[in-house]
Amino acid sequence: MTRVSYANRGQDLENMIELTNQEYVRQGQALVQKIPVPFKQIGPIKNNGQFTACRESKSTVDYLGIYNEVGIAFDAKETKVETRFDLGNVKDHQYTFLSSWVAAGGIGFLIIWFTTQDEKYYLPFEVLDEYWQNSLKGGRQSIPYDEIAKPEYRIKQGKQMVLIDYLEVVERVMQNE
Repeated sequence: MTRVSYANRGQDLENMIELTNQEYVRQGQALVQKIPVPFKQIGPIKNNGQFTACRESKSTVDYLGIYNEVGIAFDAKETKVETRFDLGNVKDHQYTFLSSWVAAGGIGFLIIWFTTQDEKYYLPFEVLDEYWQNSLKGGRQSIPYDEIAKPEYRIKQGKQMVLIDYLEVVERVMQNE
């Protein structure tokens, strides 16, 4: 039996986003940073420098930044499922943070990579919120692929090292508001 490791699931997407964010900074377009997971030391430091730790708290999303004087917050998600994005991929604390962020005037979204199709999409918080609220009332527990895979949400590769040009989609959404 082959064991499957999920330890680095999402790492490819995060690496692409990190390179993109570095290029955005270099070009003076935006400042977006990956938020490190806070850890709390729970054991003594050993002679080799190692110690036991655990995650301290879950309170935010993967990325925070500023673009055109507006705060942006988002999380990166991957799925191999071709027909939908399961809401279970979004943790309660991530949803709550994005909800508060948007209520305070920021832009909140997910970047979703449908790996089988190799397609990346911007999912506005408003769409996530609609399906999230419906799921709490007993509705479907996922967002259909067709609801996400709209031309206006498609994230394309940009120029130079902009591997995932999500700001192009953010700009379009800001103009349509």
